[in-house]
Amino acid sequence: MKKAFLVIGILLVIVASILVGIKIDTDKKEQQRIEKEKEIRLQIENKIKEINSHYNTYVKTNKETKLFELKEEKYVESGKINKDIELELEETKIDENTKYFKIKNLDYYINYSDVEKIEKLNINDRYKRYVLFNKNVTTKDKTTFYNDKGYAYEINKSIDLPLIIKDTDKYYVEYNNTLLYVKKKEASLKDNKNTSEKTRNNIRTFTYHAVFKEGEKCRNSAICHPYSQFDSHMKYLSENNYLTLTMEELEMFLDKKINIPTKTVVITMDDGNLAKNAIEILEKYKLYATYFIITGRYDAYKIETTYVNFESHTDSLHNNYKCPGGEQGGQLLCEDKDKVLKDLKLSQEKLGGSKYFAYPFFDWNNRAFTLLKQSGFRLAFVGQLNTEGYSDYNTNRLMLRRKTIFAYDSLETFKSYLK
Repeated sequence: MKKAFLVIGILLVIVASILVGIKIDTDKKEQQRIEKEKEIRLQIENKIKEINSHYNTYVKTNKETKLFELKEEKYVESGKINKDIELELEETKIDENTKYFKIKNLDYYINYSDVEKIEKLNINDRYKRYVLFNKNVTTKDKTTFYNDKGYAYEINKSIDLPLIIKDTDKYYVEYNNTLLYVKKKEASLKDNKNTSEKTRNNIRTFTYHAVFKEGEKCRNSAICHPYSQFDSHMKYLSENNYLTLTMEELEMFLDKKINIPTKTVVITMDDGNLAKNAIEILEKYKLYATYFIITGRYDAYKIETTYVNFESHTDSLHNNYKCPGGEQGGQLLCEDKDKVLKDLKLSQEKLGGSKYFAYPFFDWNNRAFTLLKQSGFRLAFVGQLNTEGYSDYNTNRLMLRRKTIFAYDSLETFKSYLK
């Protein structure tokens, strides 16, 4: 009997040991399973985190890479895109299987790892103010879009887009909310009714001088503008949606490269005295203007400003009654050739390479034309020459007209000049 109990006891011990072993093994496997699942979840979380580190509403490409189209649930290579191209992405639900982001406004996708986040798009939509040509740019089979740095997009399809700027060897169009161009030799034009908006075939340029605040001194009362006067003129232009051209845009217009709306003018300032006042107002109303600076007398060109460009009014040759001829015998008319060339070069250097000029006192002659051309100036301004300040496609580029605004010109008078 004792032996039977002993055997049973031994068997029980053995069974218990086996059961304990099984439990330990089961617990170990369960722990391994849990650890494996934890590892997989961590991998998934890290993958999603990695994908999310590239996703944002606004991104830019971090290298030259491929574009894809989604066809029959497969991503098919359909072009390429260059480095540093800014993009807006569509809202995307990201999981561990996400490989591509959809580009907003385009039928293309891009690999998530090929973009990086940016805070906002650096958009220059100035071109939207131009009037479209009634021409479309078309290509065959394949299209390459270029920017100033090289190619931007290359897509395996044709385009048919409105012409915005017609350059010598380029056609500018809007693609993905950006002004880009296709090479003329890679495209053609066709007639297309893009707009019925009226455009200008001439342009009026206004000239202002010093703008002064109360308590500031200004010598010539006729061309010293009270702050309130200049402010009222610029406010009117802004509130009535006038386009104010830069010198580059004026040159494009005169070359028939762009069409401009009827509400377009050119604003210029001369000399540089108290320039900060005029610049303050132009910045306030976001109006573009050109300041022709006497660089040897004023350093206004050192002011940081978005809306004002600084061009040459000579460095130190802004002196009257020095030469015969002209309205006031401006020094530029007869000064020693080498001295004039040296002065113009110095002025250009101070301005970082000026290509636009205003004659001091509106005084000019053929000799001055020759020296300006030799110095590389492309446009130059005289007085209004009985044109009320209008220039057109046929106007000599070194004899562009300007209408002087005087200190006594009221807002109503200024409005009358815009009709």
